[in-house]
Amino acid sequence: MNFFNSKQFIVILVIVLIGAGLSGCAKPKINTDVNKNRQPTELETIGKLEAIGTVLGCMFDPTPCEEKRKELEQKEEMN
Repeated sequence: MNFFNSKQFIVILVIVLIGAGLSGCAKPKINTDVNKNRQPTELETIGKLEAIGTVLGCMFDPTPCEEKRKELEQKEEMN
């Protein structure tokens, strides 16, 4: 029973607690392959609605899109 009251027992407990604390602070390895195969969220899909609308509009009426394309080509030639 003297062992539980001794300073040696307290030192051993402190060392065990420090060791457990240090081993628990390690960052886990993050698996990046999971993020590549995930489905887009609703917010990400809603954010792309403008681009989807533009593409659908160009499918049914390509004249404004052709004019924009020609303007972009002219700007690129100037640069």
